[in-house]
Amino acid sequence: MNVETISLCRGDGQGYVRLSFSDLQDVSFADLVVTARAVVSGQVIPCDLYWLDAVENMWSSVSNRDAVIVFPLLDGTNLFIDIVDRNDEGKVYFTVEVDPLKSKIRSRLTYKMHPDQAAVIRDISERLISGNPHVEVTGIYPDGKGKVIVRCTATMHGNENESYVVQVLDECAQPLSVTPVVLEDSMCSEGKDTAIKHRRLTYAFAMDMNPRMFCVTVQAENNVLDAASDCMLAPKFQRLLDGSVAELRHASLDPSYDFFFRKHRLNPADARAQKEICGAWKQKPLLSLICVAFNTSEEYFKELLSSVLNQTYTHFELIVVDVSTAGSTTVKNVLARYNDDRIRVVKAENKSIAENTNVGIAVAQGDYIAFIDHDDVIEPDALYWYAHEIRQHPQVDLLYCDEDKLQDGRYVWPVFKPAFNKDLLYSYNYVTHMLMVSRHALKRVDLSEADVSGAQDYDLTLKCVEVARDIRNVSHMLYHWREHPGSTSANAQSKPYAVEAGRLALQRHFDRMNLPAKVESLPAMFRYRVRYEHTDEPKVSIVIPTKDHIDLLRACLTSVIEKTTYRNYEIIIAENNSVEPQTFTYYDELEQRHDNVRVVKWPGKGFNYSAICNYGASFASGEIFLFLNNDTEVIEPEWMTSMVGFFARPDVGMVGAKLLYHDGLVQHGGVWVSPNGCDYINQRCGAAELGYMETLQHPFDCAAITGACQMIRREVFEQINGFDEDLAVVLNDVDLCMKSNATGYLTVFDADALLYHNEFSSRGRDEQNPEKVARAIQEQMRFYDRWAQPLLKNRGKFFNLNLDQYNGHFKIQY
Repeated sequence: MNVETISLCRGDGQGYVRLSFSDLQDVSFADLVVTARAVVSGQVIPCDLYWLDAVENMWSSVSNRDAVIVFPLLDGTNLFIDIVDRNDEGKVYFTVEVDPLKSKIRSRLTYKMHPDQAAVIRDISERLISGNPHVEVTGIYPDGKGKVIVRCTATMHGNENESYVVQVLDECAQPLSVTPVVLEDSMCSEGKDTAIKHRRLTYAFAMDMNPRMFCVTVQAENNVLDAASDCMLAPKFQRLLDGSVAELRHASLDPSYDFFFRKHRLNPADARAQKEICGAWKQKPLLSLICVAFNTSEEYFKELLSSVLNQTYTHFELIVVDVSTAGSTTVKNVLARYNDDRIRVVKAENKSIAENTNVGIAVAQGDYIAFIDHDDVIEPDALYWYAHEIRQHPQVDLLYCDEDKLQDGRYVWPVFKPAFNKDLLYSYNYVTHMLMVSRHALKRVDLSEADVSGAQDYDLTLKCVEVARDIRNVSHMLYHWREHPGSTSANAQSKPYAVEAGRLALQRHFDRMNLPAKVESLPAMFRYRVRYEHTDEPKVSIVIPTKDHIDLLRACLTSVIEKTTYRNYEIIIAENNSVEPQTFTYYDELEQRHDNVRVVKWPGKGFNYSAICNYGASFASGEIFLFLNNDTEVIEPEWMTSMVGFFARPDVGMVGAKLLYHDGLVQHGGVWVSPNGCDYINQRCGAAELGYMETLQHPFDCAAITGACQMIRREVFEQINGFDEDLAVVLNDVDLCMKSNATGYLTVFDADALLYHNEFSSRGRDEQNPEKVARAIQEQMRFYDRWAQPLLKNRGKFFNLNLDQYNGHFKIQY
């Protein structure tokens, strides 16, 4: 065999060499192996070999053929690329030496002098990838701790018993100190023929932001042809990282928000229309705005007054409680410029902010009373939208709106809030601005005391929540919280006393509600953790549906039994037609060693998750059911204690956990559900990230939680008749949540309950099987037909209407 080098070019992490082969009669193409030897380290790296015109020439006898070698661009070392016959004692037919500098020069010449040749060979692996072993880096994600998580997928030959070695190399082909973990390992099909199976493995590893060049190799232990690599250069590294950051960037971090807001805010034509609409209203609630002024900046105070007096809804009063120090004439001087009888000034002694606010409440005459800070501004249609909401919902007792921060003339950090979210409120005061409460509610609560000053708005919100007939979010960006050195928005440390005040307000709320709970302050300012307490530990029945895969089941049970601090539980293994003898041997061992473990055999055939879970639950004796996948593993020992705690509240029906992939990225942070779509919330975010409105670190109420770790009150499960067995595979867990929600219970995501979840490890992906795909489509249709109207009615309940209702990363809806 004779070989001649024709051309060379460089691509995005890969190099391409075109070779011309002659005298091929005695060579078996299938036995040729191409590897690259690194001069610096001696490391051997798999390369790819692609024959040009392979299909056209495969049935004809040819003695000459061109091929392309694809090799990694390791620019810290020379490479010797060998073409070897694996059956002829490793006979080397040809060697190409690649010098990084020379290859760059030659590549540029190829692109300039022979662009047609470059076009033929560059990215040939992308065109002929199907059926060939290949590795692809699919994502680079920040982990929230200063490192990145790299994910790559290897598609190898279809041997499910093969073992693979993974290495990550630097630019000199020296191994990097990283530990790849397997996120998924399944047999799948590629291309049009679903009968042809390949092994797909997804790996992940953590590494520093730098170096930004690396090479991933995957090599079968017993088959030299079953090997591949992918090389990452700095530009592609940055593109993938930037893409991931953009994918995960939530609304509050959107750099184009200022443009969005200015485009969508009230314009003069709309303002005129709103005034006409308000003028036609026969009943107009009087709205009282209370502003406590203390040594106010003249500039800021004038802007506040201007924003209030230019409202399109004019039936309001502004009560300014002036508690400025003696000698300060700012309030008096500024107000002297205005001749508007809607402004009322009350001069008072400066006490606590809570007491100062109460002075304003005492003289307010409005049907509804709102609170604004002396250095903030509101939109000209703020009161219009509040009055509109009141007219639409006459029994509303507490209202709030979306807000952002005003920073040096720019609008930043938008917070598009959900409808009333009790568990989020129990974590921190997300309501904040512009709080408005009804006279009806104020008559039924005590006003805030001095010891909750700095959190008096939180205290009043919690009190009004206890008596409110209805709570509404006005889903419009109406309040701008000015950020300046002395403001709480810019410097939470400016009011350290307010942290304890907030904790005290929340603790008193639970005391008034007769709920056994202890409130703790967290290290983050104004953030709280509620520890619910039960008089007796309710018994938890853990139902685990499983079929074979005892390696997964063993890891799951070992983590539950050895790590869980909560002790009052039983485990019911719902066995589903296992066939491996070692599975039943393991069952026997479990029941002999653990009194609280029981195996029950589902009598059905095939796979029906709903039926299996219902069957397992029929043997449960606990007050609380926990449906747990066999591919989960406990991380946080207090996980079950935390989840069970929520059931001390009678309004909670279901609780879900924070689930991570084994690379530390979030797999499940709750589930969003919209007409014709649902998916996980905050998926692929770093576990240490805060998430939008800090939903990755605090409990919040959501539409649904995954069945991988799904806790439900027994009486609720029985009331809603358990899982729908017509939803055998898909959306049965979401359907269970929807049924619970429909009865008036809350579904809570618990960020403190932390487990790993090896998704797809037990059953693989249904999309690889046409019959399973058809069944999944049918079940999806059944689910959305059932819930279409409730979902339409509840649009904006968990995701503000200004956000994309079909994206779990809280994106602005442009």
